[in-house]
Amino acid sequence: MWLIRAGKDAEQIDTMRHAGLIGLPYTEVGDATTLTAEEIEEALIEARRPAFNQVRVQIQSFATAVKHGDLIVSPNANRREVWLSVVTGVYRFDADEPRIDGYFHTRTVDWLGWLDHDAAFMKDQLKAIDQPAILAEIYNREWWWKHFDSKQLSLTPRPAWSKVPASRARSSRASTSASPRSSTPKPKPIPKPKPVGLLLCAGSCGLQWSPYVLVDGLCPDCRGD
Repeated sequence: MWLIRAGKDAEQIDTMRHAGLIGLPYTEVGDATTLTAEEIEEALIEARRPAFNQVRVQIQSFATAVKHGDLIVSPNANRREVWLSVVTGVYRFDADEPRIDGYFHTRTVDWLGWLDHDAAFMKDQLKAIDQPAILAEIYNREWWWKHFDSKQLSLTPRPAWSKVPASRARSSRASTSASPRSSTPKPKPIPKPKPVGLLLCAGSCGLQWSPYVLVDGLCPDCRGD
């Protein structure tokens, strides 16, 4: 599973969700499946891209190491969301007609919903997902799949997040309790998505997996990924 950011500050998160894509923004690099490591680094150096060696590793990982069924984590700090998606397609390079402006390197994904960045159960995962890298591998996929199937997942983005200072929050509650009850109707709660059940792998492992992981009925271990 992977951390892949939808833009440096998640500015492309909604565009990518609507397009069913995840991508990298390195327009100075051509098709990463046809270039050597040296050629990619030369293009990055010519574009004066800092940390060109790390960027080259990210591009090559996105093109060749990311696989069908891998889980993607994409944080959005502006709304305090952590979006999950599953890779459904192969690497694609498209400089002539990019499906997202400025993103030539893409893969199709199924966006599953988001977890609350500030929830108590997320505490131990923040070190991995708050790192500044555009793309990085993370290793505790069982924890993430467990919470994908939990009731915590939501499909509807929340409004832009802003934390109210405690003093203001207390003052607001006090003034609200002293004033007449508002006649504004409460918004209807957003229905939670139904959990996706686990399926038994058709291979020799004898374990149950999320259906997003299985390909032709086989899990990554039985496929040899």
